[in-house]
Amino acid sequence: MKKFTKILSTTLIVAGLLTIGFTGRELFKAEPVMADSVKVNTITAMGEGIVKVKPDIAYITMGVRTENKDAKVAQTSNAEKMDQVIAALKKMGIEEKDIQTSNYSVYPQYDYEAKGGEKIVGYTVENTVRITVRDILKVGDVLDIGVEQGANVSNGIQFSVADTEKYYQEALKQAVKNARGKAEAMGEAIGVTLKNPSSIVEQSSGGGNIIYADRAAVKESLQMASTPISTGELDITAIVEVSFQY
Repeated sequence: MKKFTKILSTTLIVAGLLTIGFTGRELFKAEPVMADSVKVNTITAMGEGIVKVKPDIAYITMGVRTENKDAKVAQTSNAEKMDQVIAALKKMGIEEKDIQTSNYSVYPQYDYEAKGGEKIVGYTVENTVRITVRDILKVGDVLDIGVEQGANVSNGIQFSVADTEKYYQEALKQAVKNARGKAEAMGEAIGVTLKNPSSIVEQSSGGGNIIYADRAAVKESLQMASTPISTGELDITAIVEVSFQY
């Protein structure tokens, strides 16, 4: 009996120690300490950069429209005239890769006053190509040659820059400088000195505007012996948002 009592007492002591051990762990458990957030003073400004560039590439959309009572005749006539236009363009130096079909359509002509209801009286075939002119000085010649070979449809001219990225990079530099100038003015107003930028965000995607020649003027030029073309200038714009610490 004494032996059993001794074993029981020992067991109770061990259990008590274990309990104290676990309790101690709970008492001294490390808790994460949150550091105070650091407040940073900043001035944010928007900047814009604009680079003016003379266009060096043009896109002309023109073609041939033919009409006939017979759809096949209208198509054949259209194909012959269009072949003449394309051949003449290639002869003057326009590469085949720079002549792409932009539209080909065949649609019926109706007589809505015919007895018994509307009636098909003929067909119209229209075929237009998009011509990339890499020598801007040849734009007028391209129009003239197209007319001489039978082109009677024009959707206008677009002027652009082949390498817009080069000029856009320059516009970005100007935009950042513009933003810094604005931020410095604001900093001076409140008596602080700016540090390095903490963030710069590009707000525009790049590229330049496209100048569209007046369609009515281009259409009128199809009846002229010589076509004068004025390209003007493109504005390539970049916009950024810059934050400065102080």
